[in-house]
Amino acid sequence: MKNLYLLALISLLILPSISQAIDEKEVREKAHTVYGLYLTPYEAYNMKQQQGDNVLLVDVRARPELKYVGASQLVDANIPSRFFNTDFSWSDKSSTFRTAYNEHFVDDFEKLLKLKHKNKDTAVILICQSGSRVPSAAKKLYEAGFKTVYSQYQGFEGIKAKTGINKGQRVVNGWKNAGLPWSYKLNKDAMYFNFDSTRTQEVD
Repeated sequence: MKNLYLLALISLLILPSISQAIDEKEVREKAHTVYGLYLTPYEAYNMKQQQGDNVLLVDVRARPELKYVGASQLVDANIPSRFFNTDFSWSDKSSTFRTAYNEHFVDDFEKLLKLKHKNKDTAVILICQSGSRVPSAAKKLYEAGFKTVYSQYQGFEGIKAKTGINKGQRVVNGWKNAGLPWSYKLNKDAMYFNFDSTRTQEVD
């Protein structure tokens, strides 16, 4: 049985990336995007591995999330769609710290394109914590004229379990739970300070 599982896993990893994308009916509604293009973690991994620089894998989580949760070494850039508030304001509804939208998100993306010598026709894969942050980020890119934006709709950490001993923990689906490569050691070239459009050329 274990050998069959390993064989199935290997076959998933070597499938041609032309199989994209998942039917939207299989994606929870809060993760739907204006593009309607969805990838499983395996598909996102395959697409990036096979197409290399022809597709940009962008992690839109806040910087502390990458530091304490880890990230894929395949990520081309971390461009946060939201930042933690510096006043550490609290959300009673979510029982966690509030965040604020990155007002320069599109400008940051355009800086990424310039640095990578790409344009808005270049395919982009967005990944966040669980897939729920990607829709608003994708909408901004859509309105800015980006042609093809995929959502890795399960996110890096996955979705919270609704029942059982791990209820409330992100143990369902996602990049990490799929056993795909990741690390706490971050790629300096992919970090946000490289793509922050508010920084001057002298500082860069």
